[in-house]
Amino acid sequence: MIQLEERTMPLNTQISVYLKHRVGSLNELCTDLSDAGINIKALSTVDDIDWAVVELIVDDIERAKVVLGKLELRYAESLVLTIELENKPGALAEVIKPLSENNINIVHTFLTGVGRKSLLVLHTTDNKKADAIIRHSVAEH
Repeated sequence: MIQLEERTMPLNTQISVYLKHRVGSLNELCTDLSDAGINIKALSTVDDIDWAVVELIVDDIERAKVVLGKLELRYAESLVLTIELENKPGALAEVIKPLSENNINIVHTFLTGVGRKSLLVLHTTDNKKADAIIRHSVAEH
């Protein structure tokens, strides 16, 4: 059974920041965000040939965009779901199964677990519909 709490599944704006591969670039980004009082709630990197794409969820998107502008970094925004799950076998499968059954394609995801909880960041072809499907699936159980 999927066990989620209402407050753990909001739609969030994720920022995809394009960083040139060089020593210290991620440190500079994280330090500048920290200096601006911005908390990084989730971070993932995807490697490309010359660039790294840093996926960020922060607590203040507008201030983060100001920092990125000052650093002259290219970025894009997308909506993602953040879902807190139990950190146990099958928890992820229980979330994504109803999405595939309803023809929702998962575009990008990352998951991390600490202790008894996991945090899933999920970007689909229709996040609002995915949100409703997951909530409905939880309500059935």
